[in-house]
Amino acid sequence: MSFLFGSSGALAAAPPANSTIGNQATASYVDPTGATQLATSNQVLTTVAQVGSFALDGNTTDPTLTGGTLTVVNAKTGAAGTTVYAPHVLTNTGNGADTFSLSVAAPASPNGFATVAVYADANGDGQPDSTTSLCSVTPANTCDVSGLTVAGGASFPFVVAYTIPGTATTTNFTSPVATKITAKPSPALASLYASTNQVAADADNVNLTTSAAFNGSKSLSVPAVSWVGGAAWPAASVSGPRSSSASCPTTASGVATAGAGCYYTTYTLTFNNTGGAAGKFVMTDTLPSGFTYVQGSAVWSNAPGTALGDASGAGNDPTGIDYAFDSANKALTFVVNSLPQNATQTVSFVVLINNTAAIGTSTTTNTAKYSPVDAPTATSTVPGTTPTSTNNSSFNVTGTYSVVLGSTTGTTTTAKDTTAGTPNSGTADNTTVATAVSGTMVKFPQLVFNTGNATDTVNLSTDLSGFPAGSTVSYYAADGVTPLGDTNGDTIKDTGPIAPGGSVQVVAVVTLPSLSTVPATPAAPYTAIVKGTSVGDATKSDTTGDILTKIVTVLVDLTNTTAGSNDPNKGDIGTGPSVQPTTTSSTPAGTGVVFPLYVQNNDSVDNTYSLAASQANSFPGTLPAGWTVKFVNSATGSCADTAITTVSVVKNTQAAIGACVTPPASQAPVTGQPIYFQVKSTITTSTGVVATDTKLDAVTVTTANTFGATLTPNNNGQVAPGGSVVYPHTLSITGAQSCGSTYKVVATLPAADVSAGWSVSVYVDTDNDGQLSAGDMVVPATGIVTPASALTSGQTQKLFVKVFAPGGATAGATDTANVVVTFPSVAACGSPSATDISTVITGQIRLVKMQALDSACTATSTTGLTFSTAPLTAKPGECIVYRVVASNEGAAPVTNMTINDAVPGHTTLTGATQPTVQCESTGITPTTFTTTANYTSSTSTVACGSTTNTVAPGGTATLTFKVRVADPN
Repeated sequence: MSFLFGSSGALAAAPPANSTIGNQATASYVDPTGATQLATSNQVLTTVAQVGSFALDGNTTDPTLTGGTLTVVNAKTGAAGTTVYAPHVLTNTGNGADTFSLSVAAPASPNGFATVAVYADANGDGQPDSTTSLCSVTPANTCDVSGLTVAGGASFPFVVAYTIPGTATTTNFTSPVATKITAKPSPALASLYASTNQVAADADNVNLTTSAAFNGSKSLSVPAVSWVGGAAWPAASVSGPRSSSASCPTTASGVATAGAGCYYTTYTLTFNNTGGAAGKFVMTDTLPSGFTYVQGSAVWSNAPGTALGDASGAGNDPTGIDYAFDSANKALTFVVNSLPQNATQTVSFVVLINNTAAIGTSTTTNTAKYSPVDAPTATSTVPGTTPTSTNNSSFNVTGTYSVVLGSTTGTTTTAKDTTAGTPNSGTADNTTVATAVSGTMVKFPQLVFNTGNATDTVNLSTDLSGFPAGSTVSYYAADGVTPLGDTNGDTIKDTGPIAPGGSVQVVAVVTLPSLSTVPATPAAPYTAIVKGTSVGDATKSDTTGDILTKIVTVLVDLTNTTAGSNDPNKGDIGTGPSVQPTTTSSTPAGTGVVFPLYVQNNDSVDNTYSLAASQANSFPGTLPAGWTVKFVNSATGSCADTAITTVSVVKNTQAAIGACVTPPASQAPVTGQPIYFQVKSTITTSTGVVATDTKLDAVTVTTANTFGATLTPNNNGQVAPGGSVVYPHTLSITGAQSCGSTYKVVATLPAADVSAGWSVSVYVDTDNDGQLSAGDMVVPATGIVTPASALTSGQTQKLFVKVFAPGGATAGATDTANVVVTFPSVAACGSPSATDISTVITGQIRLVKMQALDSACTATSTTGLTFSTAPLTAKPGECIVYRVVASNEGAAPVTNMTINDAVPGHTTLTGATQPTVQCESTGITPTTFTTTANYTSSTSTVACGSTTNTVAPGGTATLTFKVRVADPN
C-alpha cells in the first residue's frame, strides 16, 4: 500500500532534499575611460543532500538492541472482551520523503489478545479514523504495515487496538501484557540515517481488570449535545488566528457578542469505561499559556445545555458530576461519581485564543490527565493521582497577515493604500522614471513591508494595462540584477520570507515592447500597478505605482526578413517576441539549421549589437540540454561559417546575419522547440540607454543522424597587451556511432595577427578539473589527440585554447582564434568548430568564484579547505565557504572596485563561524583592504571594497564568507 501523510515543516525547516543552492557574485568598478562596469562571476552550485531521521513517539532507537528496556508509551486497562486503543505518532524529522514500515508483535497465547490491529488516526484524537484497519493479527503473529510514505517534517498518527479475550482471567492473562511497536525507514534509504537511528521502538502495556477501567482522549470537536442554554457551540477550529485584543469576553454569555478579532474554539474530553464494573472517574486538564478558559462554558454530555459550575463543590453542578475550574492554575477538574461499564461520556468547554499565543502550536498544545481506575475518594478539589495522559491536542495558531508596498521613501503609514487596490498619490507610494526607450528594461525599486505578526512571504504581480501592449515585468532583489525566485513553490515570484515588522527592497523591471512609433493609447505618463499579496493570507494585499513619464521609439529591430512581418500572432516588426514563432524550420537531430536574421539600426548613431539565444524569453538564458546556437555573418550562410558574437550596423541601415541552431544527435523528435534570439546594443545609444529586441522562432527536430560531434562554446574575452586569456571548450560526441579513437584539433589565427605577434596554444584538460593547470597536456603540432577512452556516443573531452597578445597590442584591437576538430578515421563525424574572440583592453577585472565544504562549520582559517568551481553536495547544517577573487588582468589601473555577493536561498550567515579574514587585497591603494574596514554584510548580502581605491595591474581583492545550509535540528 502507499500513503502520503503530513505536511511540510515551518520556515526554519531544512531545504528539501535535492534542491539546489546557486550563487553568483558581481564586481563593480570604473574602467580607465571613466565608464562604470559590472563583472559577473561564474555560478557555483551546491546540491542539498537528503538527511534521514525519524522518531516513534519521540524515541529514535530500539534500546533492546543494546540491552536496554523499552519506554512504555501507553498503559491501558480493560475488562475481558473489550478493546482499548493506544495512540502513537511516527514523525519523519528528515528533509526528504521516505517510506516507513510499522510492526506490532502480538503476544502469544495464553497470555495474548484476541486480535491486535493498527488504524490510521489522521486527526490525532487517539481514536481510529474508520473501521478499516491497516493490519490485524491474532496471537503470536506480527501486525505489519508497509508503504507509509511520510514527507520530510511531517508525521503519521496511528492507534494500536488491543482486544482482550472474552475468556481472559487473572489466571490466563497476566497483567500487564506488554507489546512492542517498531518503526523502520525504507531499506533503500537506510544509508541516509545515522547508525543509531535505523530502528525505533517503544511499548504499550495493557492491564486486565474486573473493576472499572477508564480511557480518555482530547480533541478539538463539538460534542453531540447542545451548549449552555441550548445554544450552538462555537466552532471547534483546529487552527486560526490569535485574538487581536486583550479584552475579549471570557464568559459564555459574552462569546455571542464578542467583537471582530476575538477567536474561540471548543475542546471535548471523551472518556469511557471498558472495565468490568462501574467506578468513579476523575480527569484534570491544565490549559497552556496560549488559552484562556471561558467561564460557564463547560457542559457534561449527561446534562445537555446545562453549564457546569466553575466553583469547587458539587452543589452547583448537575447530579452525578463534581466540576471546578481553578483560575489561579488554569486547571479544570471533574469527577463523574459513577461511570457505568461500557459507557462513553464527554465534557466539553470553550477557550479563547489569547492575543499573546505564539504562532504555531508551542503555547496551544497539551494533554489532559486522568486515573485509569476507580478513584473512590476523588473530588474536584482533591482529585488524587491522575497518572495517565490523553493524546496531545494542538490548536495551530496562524499569523495575522498584513503587507504594505511603497516607494523607497515610503513608510507603513504613508504607503498604505487609502483605497484598497489603488496606490496613494505622491512619492511615498509611487516611483517615477523620466524616460526609457521601447524595447529596453525600466527599473523601479520599491519597498515591501510585513506589517503582520508572523513571518510572511509576499507574492508579486503587476497590472501593466497602463503600459503599451507587449510590456512585461520581472522582479529582482535590491541590487537590480539578482532575480527573485519562487520560494514557496506556488509558481509566483515572491520576496522570500520577511520577519514581522521587517521590510525588503525589490526591483520591478518592466521590459518595454519594441515600437516603430509610440502608440496614442495608453497615453503618457505610463503607470504600472505592482501588487503584493500575503502568502499567509491571500486576502491581504497592497499596491504601489511605477510611473514612466516618456517612451521613445524603438532603436533596433530584429526580423527574419528584410521587411519583417506584421502578422498579429507571428509578426516580428517592432518589439518582440511574437506570440507564435515567426519561422519554424526542420532539421535532423545532430544537424544544424540556419535562421536568417536582419538587424535594423533605427538610431542616429552607429552601433554594435551583442547576439544571444535562449529557449525562453529570458536573457541571459539557457538552451535545451545539448543544443547550440552559432551566429554567422550572413543570412544565407552555413553552419560551417566563422562564428560571430556581435554585429556592427551603421545608423539607419540593416545588417544580415544567420543563426545556426543545432540540436544534439541524441535529441528525440520534437515539434516546434521555441528559440528566442536577442540583439542588444553594446555602445551608448543616442538616448543614453541600452537598445534591445527579441524575436521568437522554432525548430522541429526529426530523426537523428548516425554520426555527429560538437565543439562548444564560442567565447568572447578580454586580454591586456602582453597578456594571455584562456578559453574553455567541450568536444561532445553527439551521434549514435563512435567517432574513432583519435581526433585532431587545430587552432588558427589570422595571418596578420600572427605577423603582429599573436599566438595560440591548445591544451587537453588531463586532470578534468575544469581549469588550465600544470598537469594538462599541450596538444602537439600535429594536432592529434588520443583520449583515454574511445569517442563513443555521449563522450566529452574538455579543451583549453590559450591566446597570447603581443606587448604592443593597442586597446580595442581584436583577434579571432578559429578552433576546428576533425576525426581522421571517421570523417562522417564532421569538423565541429568554435571561435574565440579576444579584445585588447588596458584595464580588466576578472572575477572567479570558488566554494569549499566546511562540514563542522567551525573553521576560521581557510587553510586545509579545498576550493573549486566544481559543484558540491552539502547536508542541512553543514557550511559552504565561498571565495570570490577579483583580479585586474589589464595593463592599466581601475578604480573604485567593490565585490558584491548575496547569501543564497536556504542558507544563512547565522550559525556559520566566519573566517577570520573576509576581505583582503594586494596591489590596491591608498590602503590594503581589511576585514575591519572594507567588509560589510547584512542578513542577505556581503561586500568587500570601497568607493575610493585604485587597483594596479595585477592587483587582486578577495572576498571570503561562509553560509550554513538551513537545518531545523
